[in-house]
Amino acid sequence: MNYTGNIYIQKSDIYTDKEWNNILSSNYNLFFDPVFLKYNDEFSKNIVWHNLIIKSKKKSRNLGIITGCEILSGKEKIFVSCRGTSFGGFLWKEKLSVINYTEAINIFSDYLKDNGFTFCTLNNPPNLYNSDFNEEYEYSLLENGFKITKDSITNIIKLQFFEYIKLSNPLKRTIRNSAKNVTISIIDNPIDSNKYERFYDILLQNRLTKNIKPTHSKEELIYLKRNLSGRIIFFSAEVENVMCGICVLFIIKNDVILNFYLATDENFKKYRVADYLLFKTIEWAKNNNYRLYDIGTSDVGGKLIEGLFNFKKKFKADGFLRKSFSKKL
Repeated sequence: MNYTGNIYIQKSDIYTDKEWNNILSSNYNLFFDPVFLKYNDEFSKNIVWHNLIIKSKKKSRNLGIITGCEILSGKEKIFVSCRGTSFGGFLWKEKLSVINYTEAINIFSDYLKDNGFTFCTLNNPPNLYNSDFNEEYEYSLLENGFKITKDSITNIIKLQFFEYIKLSNPLKRTIRNSAKNVTISIIDNPIDSNKYERFYDILLQNRLTKNIKPTHSKEELIYLKRNLSGRIIFFSAEVENVMCGICVLFIIKNDVILNFYLATDENFKKYRVADYLLFKTIEWAKNNNYRLYDIGTSDVGGKLIEGLFNFKKKFKADGFLRKSFSKKL
């Protein structure tokens, strides 16, 4: 426990800590949910956790939380927020002032030094995820010596302004034609093993054509779906009762959807399954009163994939940054 001034840091066992869940109840984020994070331990990923609660002495208030883990690289002991998730960083319980952010980040830096860390990387979500966002938190990071060491562009739709009529005529024509042949449905629990074999095979084969593997194994994805069925939504696309496309949505915040996987079977390419499946899941999110739909990043290794970006852009998904902040301690 580190004390300096008004703010201090306390390490948390998130699986038993009621205070951690109390903060989540006021500002939910899937990647801070102990039920989600537990899959890393269940599947023996050997993560050494440093999950922390930021506290204030005044009225014993909890200000925020941060997920973190340690990575050893030679003589370096690195704090990363966070492995096993798309992003981490600080999750604040409430909107604070730049003064509070600065003090908290100073105390956080002291914690890292006291625990032998020599480097720190925070992978932050887009600012847009916060409905009342400002940039005071990022300013405090920069003032504390953090630098933006990596950025990635992700395509986000503001669902309030998304309307079918605003799409281009070629895209609307594609959607109308696909609707004649393609059926979209949600796969609910319990998961049918035969259907799920086909579901995951489409994902795996699609990723192999891009020389990558899915982030999650088949077993991991089943585990997450079973334990977070209300937060992880499986969609399938079928042509003549044959599954030809899949989509996995993560409900990251109570009003934010992240499209984590979108994959189709190339044998059904003529039906433009990807366009129709993406449209129907966006439509589902809007009809269920979500605020944002994040289609995901459009760059790899710092290089923009123009075709992917343009595919997402035609659905009125503007580009926003995911930033990684790093500091040598």
